[in-house]
Amino acid sequence: MIKNNIFILVYFLIIQVSLVAQTTSLSNSSDLVINSGLAFENETDYCLKDSSCAATIQLLNLRAKAQALQFRLLINKSTDDNPIIIFKDIQKGSDIKNDPSWILDFNVIEGSSDANDDLQDVVFVLLYSQNLDGGLLPGDYKNLFTVNYNVADVIDAENDVKSSMKISQAEASTSDGNSINIKSNREKLEIIVKEK
Repeated sequence: MIKNNIFILVYFLIIQVSLVAQTTSLSNSSDLVINSGLAFENETDYCLKDSSCAATIQLLNLRAKAQALQFRLLINKSTDDNPIIIFKDIQKGSDIKNDPSWILDFNVIEGSSDANDDLQDVVFVLLYSQNLDGGLLPGDYKNLFTVNYNVADVIDAENDVKSSMKISQAEASTSDGNSINIKSNREKLEIIVKEK
């Protein structure tokens, strides 16, 4: 009788612990955490019209070793944006720039043009390590990507003009193919263009 009670108690504890672990892991995978995930370094950037600018993308509080990551960069896509940003390129940031095993690939899909013939682009970005066991270790990467862009010459603008870039559909995975949550609440960069 005592053996049966101990067996039932152990069985009950194992089930309870596994249910708690599953509930915790599920809630962590869908939550957005401040200062976590793929994010712009700043929420707002100021540029002069008819100039070249750059924005830094960080990967903060990475919780598992990432073999690859991908995301979309939406240019001039918010409803209140003025289509003044002209995407040039995206480069590996200083955190991985000198490591040739990291491959960065991107593809620009030009969106439909508006009445002024300005484009609203989507940039598909993929970063992966060629080394099977050479992924990004858990931690912070303060300069993972640099996005280079031009700002159009805003004609007859009396006030500051706003546009934006947004990180969308950010995903990462381990070398085993398990997903890693890299979503952030700082996924948008507002760009304010000022007169010279």
